[in-house]
Amino acid sequence: MIELSGKRVLVVGLGTSGAEAARVASGRGAVVRVVDSSASPAMAQSSDELRGLGVKVDLGLEVPDDIGSYDLLVASPGVPDSAAVLTAARGAGVRVISELELGYRLLPGVEIIAVTGTNGKTTTTRIIGEMVGRERRSFTCGNIGNPVVGLVGEARSGDVLVVEVSSFQLQNIEEFRPRVGVVLNVAPDHYDWHSGFDEYLAAKARLVENMRDGDSLVYNADDVSCRMIAGKARCARIGFAEVKGPEASVWRENGWITAGKPLPPGGVMPLSEIKLAGEHNVSNVMAAAAASMALGISPEAVRRAAAGFEGLEHRMEFVAEVGGVAFYNDSKATNPHAALHAVRSFEGPMVAIMGGRNKGLEFDELAAEICEGIRDGRVRGLVLVGESAGEIRSAVERACASRANGYLHVESGIDDSVGRAFELSGGEGIVLFTPACASFDMFDDYKDRGRAFKESVMDFKGSGKDAGGE
Repeated sequence: MIELSGKRVLVVGLGTSGAEAARVASGRGAVVRVVDSSASPAMAQSSDELRGLGVKVDLGLEVPDDIGSYDLLVASPGVPDSAAVLTAARGAGVRVISELELGYRLLPGVEIIAVTGTNGKTTTTRIIGEMVGRERRSFTCGNIGNPVVGLVGEARSGDVLVVEVSSFQLQNIEEFRPRVGVVLNVAPDHYDWHSGFDEYLAAKARLVENMRDGDSLVYNADDVSCRMIAGKARCARIGFAEVKGPEASVWRENGWITAGKPLPPGGVMPLSEIKLAGEHNVSNVMAAAAASMALGISPEAVRRAAAGFEGLEHRMEFVAEVGGVAFYNDSKATNPHAALHAVRSFEGPMVAIMGGRNKGLEFDELAAEICEGIRDGRVRGLVLVGESAGEIRSAVERACASRANGYLHVESGIDDSVGRAFELSGGEGIVLFTPACASFDMFDDYKDRGRAFKESVMDFKGSGKDAGGE
């Protein structure tokens, strides 16, 4: 537990997590102030509600003048560790923790499965929630819109929290200790928040910092960075991999997901029962199965839950078939690594739509995959949109040289991109919207972007243009 009564608490960031942290801290007797550098009108309702609880709220303020007077600073997930207010607080000797740490300290007796990684976190968290929920009282929460601290007063001892955790949240933990940790993959991302890959990887590695005997780490044995994190763990290690190997406790064999010690050995489920598109989602199911069985969930419950899981919105989501072309919405692909896996998920023919705001990442590996697809006929075109359109185009042109001629098209918006992609498809195959970038150049978030794409597809379908109409 953490004692808050009478303490001066500064919450930084008035998003969902910050608002919940302020509400809970105030309810525990703390004197709470919330600051947010944004003064967006969208924050007005949350501000009014918190002020009604006696919380002081200051919008458009980055660093309070009295920063050294606080006993505790709670950072929301969207606040980078390099933010001036966090730097100033540490310099003044103020204790800084994440909302994740606060929630953990206020929920004694719960069992936690914590899922991190660059891509696939939300899908895997949801799958684990379905698996665990068949045999235990559980909640899915964390960096998916339902903060851990928001469960204070609802979750009780013995419950299971399946928590998606980001590098931002892990960077400011103290005692956070999952019963089962999961690290799916680690690829370059969030260089707009982290100084580079080493800092990003170090933040992810904090997942295992407090894990001990009796805990289990599920990790991708095919990923060198995940193996590095596993090497730091002082708990049981459970690897998942494509083929059986010395580090694999879950692998694929003869069309099945198969498990071995320390998990219950034997076939878990046939791959044919997985409804999710993409090889990366097979890995997500393997990780979810390993984590759930490590907590004691039966293989039967794991299989039933995985077979019934049909995916999430904005993650390789089938939208509609238009004139013989299947449109997929993968707006959650906010980095090149995610888009790379999405492109590899289909045999083609395919037209991809990409672009948005780059997060300081390189597109070279993704460009090479696009070029390989152009060479073997899987990729019929690439439609680019948003701030990074020119950057992605340049990367593909470097990788393909003259072979890129006629395959790359820059459009001004989503509607034009949908129409151009359909034209390039030739009336067959796949149109895959997998941006490889953040959404903030044109949209509020990836959800807003995904909805816009789906609406555009449905409008295009209803226009009759797919049949040559005007």
